[in-house]
This record gives sequence, C-alpha cells and structure tokens, in this order.
Amino acid sequence: MSYVSKVTSAGQVTLPKKVRDALGISPGSYIVVDAVGEAAILRKMDVDHDTLEKIREKVRKTGLTRKRVEEIVEDERAKLWNKGREKGLRGR
Repeated sequence: MSYVSKVTSAGQVTLPKKVRDALGISPGSYIVVDAVGEAAILRKMDVDHDTLEKIREKVRKTGLTRKRVEEIVEDERAKLWNKGREKGLRGR
C-alpha cells in the first residue's frame, strides 16, 4: 500500500489511518525511522513505559544531553546496519 502525505513546516508527517491500523500505531506510540539511501523506513517500536522512564531518569543523572544520546544511538545504529549489510553481502 502506498500513500502520499505532506510534510508540515515543523517537519511532521501524518501517517494514514490504514497504515497506523496495519502497524498497530496509536496516540502515544513510538516509531523508529531509519534512513536507507533515499528512502525512509518506519516501524513501530514496542516500549515498556516503566523501563523507558527508568532509563530517562538514569540519563538525566549522568548529565548526558539529548544531543549526545542521539549521537551515540545513531553511531550504534550505523554500526549495526553496516554489520548486517556486510553479513548479507558475504552470504551471496
């Protein structure tokens, strides 16, 4: 299924209802967005809210900034992506 959505000036996109329903996305849900070449892949992220709050509290206590956490997550995501890609290429 394909849909067209307009990006707002704040960079927001509305996910069509059929897509939200198919993925089980409801208000308050988290999604992961991965940039793959010139495409973006969206997937629902299963979140344990109690665990997430504990993580947020620990991060606040360390003094880490949101920007630094995002950098760390992006670095690790890139490493995992490259590792998976290399694994896939070796399997050919």
